[in-house]
Amino acid sequence: MKFRDPLSRALTGATWIFALLLMLAPLSLLAEDSDLSEAAPSFWKVEGEQNTVWLFGSVHVLTEEHYPLADAVEEAFEQSPYLVVETDIVNIDPQVQQQLMVNAGLLPEGTTLEDVLGEERYKRATELAGANGYDLSQMNMLRPWLLALVLTVTEFERMGYTADHGVETYFLNRAADKHKSIVELETLQFQISLFDELDEETQIDFLMQTLEEIDGMEEQIEALISAWESGSLGELEDALLEDFQDYPEVYERIVTDRNHNWMDDITRFLDEGEQDYFVVVGALHMVGEEGLVNLLRQAGYQIESKSVTAE
Repeated sequence: MKFRDPLSRALTGATWIFALLLMLAPLSLLAEDSDLSEAAPSFWKVEGEQNTVWLFGSVHVLTEEHYPLADAVEEAFEQSPYLVVETDIVNIDPQVQQQLMVNAGLLPEGTTLEDVLGEERYKRATELAGANGYDLSQMNMLRPWLLALVLTVTEFERMGYTADHGVETYFLNRAADKHKSIVELETLQFQISLFDELDEETQIDFLMQTLEEIDGMEEQIEALISAWESGSLGELEDALLEDFQDYPEVYERIVTDRNHNWMDDITRFLDEGEQDYFVVVGALHMVGEEGLVNLLRQAGYQIESKSVTAE
């Protein structure tokens, strides 16, 4: 069997690896009490004191065929001098990102993945990886969370889904062409820390689950993309809910806490801004009791939903 070699991209493709992970996290790390049973649009208009803030729920990996987006989305972007994203995954120094990945994603010298997993789990991981064309010995220096990411990204890339065609990349490139101002809600270093600081057992569970589910990834991503295109955020939840419903503390760290942090910036745009802002973040950051839309409503802002689909 010819083994795939994803490691060569693991350290140099850090930005889109994290774009992918931060897509999966909001869509899959959902607590059991999340109430997203009804379909909802993924595009909203929020009226500020003197301006409009547009909220667009994104999927971080797509294909070229998914563009252009709906006219209403494209027009809102065109009229907004500011593009707001989780982090600017296009304009990051490759050397900086590589160093961040080395610091966070590699095991300490003298420690291997086999040491971390233990004999029984490592044997099972090796069997699962080999059955799907991966030689785990080539990635024995990666921490479990990063290895899970590398495998997931490689599989999605094989299917044709990449962050090169993700919603953020699409708008970031267009923003540069049109000389729009780009506002980051977070840094790459912070996003790395979200996963680097997970306890070891959670990282191992993440890796083992990834290996167990490789065969079903294509069906998952297709269901996710279909639900996103139709604006069915309830279906987005269903697509990946079961994966991490036993980890509510991870959901809080990845989704809830970040939503509350972002509220400080978004309310400032609304209260102090004189021009429009186009905000693009993962789709399920928008919904639920602790989602951005509900948090803004609770804060007294007028929000109009725009039910749109990709064209």
